[in-house]
Amino acid sequence: MSARPAAAELARAPQEVPASGFAGLAHWRYDLVAGLQVALLWTPFSLGVALASGAPAVSGLISAIVAGLLFPFLGGSHVTVSGPAAALAPMVLWGILTLGQGDLAAGYPLVLVAIVLTGVLQVVLSLVRAGQYASLLPTTVVEGMLAAIGIIIIVRQIPPLLGAESVAAKSVLVAILALPQQLATAQPIIALLGIASLALMFLLNLRSSGFWKRLPAAIIVTLFGIAAGFLLDLGPQLRIRMPESFLDALHLPDFAGILARPDLWGALVVVVVTFTLIDGVESVASVKAVDRLDPWRRVSDPNKTLRAMGVCNLCSGMLGGLTIIPNAVPSRANIDAGARTLWSNLFSGLFLLLFTLALPWLLARIPLAAIAGILIYIGWRLCEPALFARMLALGLDRFIVFVGTVVAILMTDLLVGMLIGIAIELVLLVYLLMPSFRYVLTGRLELGTAMGLLARNFAGLFKSPVIKARIEGEGPDRTHVLTLGSLVGFNLLPFEKTVKTIPAREALTLRFTESARIVDHTAVEFLQHLEEEAATADRRFAIEGLESFFRFSPHPAATRMQDTRIGQVRAERDARAREMAELAARLGLAFEGETRATINRWDFVYLRRGEQRQDTNILTGAWGDGRIRIVDYGHTAAPDYHVVHRHTLLIFEPAEGAPREPDLVITPGHYMERYMTLLEERSSADLPPPHRLYLPPGLPGEALRIPAAWRAALAELGPLYIERRRGAVLLFAPFRALEPIERVEALTRAFEAERRAAAA
Repeated sequence: MSARPAAAELARAPQEVPASGFAGLAHWRYDLVAGLQVALLWTPFSLGVALASGAPAVSGLISAIVAGLLFPFLGGSHVTVSGPAAALAPMVLWGILTLGQGDLAAGYPLVLVAIVLTGVLQVVLSLVRAGQYASLLPTTVVEGMLAAIGIIIIVRQIPPLLGAESVAAKSVLVAILALPQQLATAQPIIALLGIASLALMFLLNLRSSGFWKRLPAAIIVTLFGIAAGFLLDLGPQLRIRMPESFLDALHLPDFAGILARPDLWGALVVVVVTFTLIDGVESVASVKAVDRLDPWRRVSDPNKTLRAMGVCNLCSGMLGGLTIIPNAVPSRANIDAGARTLWSNLFSGLFLLLFTLALPWLLARIPLAAIAGILIYIGWRLCEPALFARMLALGLDRFIVFVGTVVAILMTDLLVGMLIGIAIELVLLVYLLMPSFRYVLTGRLELGTAMGLLARNFAGLFKSPVIKARIEGEGPDRTHVLTLGSLVGFNLLPFEKTVKTIPAREALTLRFTESARIVDHTAVEFLQHLEEEAATADRRFAIEGLESFFRFSPHPAATRMQDTRIGQVRAERDARAREMAELAARLGLAFEGETRATINRWDFVYLRRGEQRQDTNILTGAWGDGRIRIVDYGHTAAPDYHVVHRHTLLIFEPAEGAPREPDLVITPGHYMERYMTLLEERSSADLPPPHRLYLPPGLPGEALRIPAAWRAALAELGPLYIERRRGAVLLFAPFRALEPIERVEALTRAFEAERRAAAA
């Protein structure tokens, strides 16, 4: 019996998904290593968050330790790391100054009361399944909130970066106005240390591979700061303050102080509501982002996560720690380090506890300027100009909401600013749905009718968009059809609930009617997520009627509106598009110049990474016994989350029912190494250096066949990345951007012989 059937069987075998709960401890070796790397990142990170919050530095470590020790037992997610967040530091500082009436020392024990009450409220909200409602907040408003927080962090960390006197202020405008006076006290030597630390953060995050890539940039900058501090013999006032013993670091909330001050009760309610709202929104957003990075595509439970964060906040506040949320930055580091389960949080917490107990003298040598450099880098990543450019690329409507939210938060505070951002979103949607007021002025529309339309359109933003649900066809053609009206972020929740009532394996068609006026950016992103989920699960899925909508920008996630008065003007094809169209004609393929969201139909490892994935200049058609797809692909990836990386991809799709060869990945050198968690490296004499081979565990060597055309292409046109997944093949040149047309054609022709041979 040949090895071919065994190989095909292995190719079809599902990959083992690491179990949750105590069964996940079987993966302790992976989680232990990941926990150590996360602890190295958390140490300076949590200290910096505490300082930016106006709290004692050790309170950041307390919250990270509490989160690490408790989160694995509470569940809700899979590889997410929880702890203090830089994005919440301005909120905590505002809370301390509000309750302490400008006095940080007096406000700190009072804000611990707010953190405890926030935890209790989160647990209560999780019992009524309120976690799902956090996703109703428009994504553009969330992005605006984070950008504003980034600006606030940068402004408030400039004085410590330069060794100047730092004065806490509730308002960022007050902080900006105070900068000239504070900078007059700057110390040149300390400023040099701070600027060097900041520059080092940027340089280290440009690393692409090697040992230094595995070591968090923040810990390298911290060690640099400690060494420089020793050489400069920095005084205690320029370094982090650490208590002599860990027990001295524990602070109890001042419940008695709050009860004795009725004048603070109203402020306490506002602080708790603000903490709960922003904490909840950030938690849901972070968990969803981390789920997209999970190699096993596991889905977190927002309500369990909310409950877990509530318990963690309750315990953290009782011990003197900060607010806790799932955190995207250490979560990325956790996944990159090979974590399998939530138990990496436990190991991280244990390592942090060890560092705190054994090395307080070393932590006390960290210069404030070095920590400020780390925080300013984090702030820059939250608000860098590329983010503003990406928002503008989504469309002018998104840019207005985004900038409006940023300005509102900077002019007021986080809670009021977010509410203003939501109001801008609502006003914009109602304006887009309303007929022009000139119809009222010219008598074509009565004022009462116009006001009625306004009321109905506003109410429609919150009602279920599902007009009708029915089943069409029978047997294998049975399809659930949902007829839809306008779909926006505010009515996504009832739509999502309806979708979840449909059996996961049964075909689904979404049909937009003429009454559907608008599909906004948040809704478009959700539809793209549904389409990708269906492709991964091999489920028949279709969206009908959306092609008649006018897109506000070329971006695939742009808002779309159906209006017969708006004529769609096709932009003249650029040179690249014309060249790709000519190539399509030579190869006998169809060409499409419109930009579309990337759908990872074959679950390629390469297409799991990154964000903002999109295809343009798409060539498709029959090829051998299957089909070929050539696209100019773009995506964003860490650490430049808003900078688009582009490659030209070739994807060969097998014919339906064709026998599958086993999965494999061929990479040039160490490219994508940290994403090969489900595969193991194997040696192969057939591959030209520096290419490496990855196969499913347990696949016998004799079952592997590397086609001659592949070997020739690797030798002549390499270095190339080639991935075979579920019978489909993806290839591209990772160290080149968009391929010249000649190379695209050469790569296509190189694989033509192999496909024809497979068909024969």
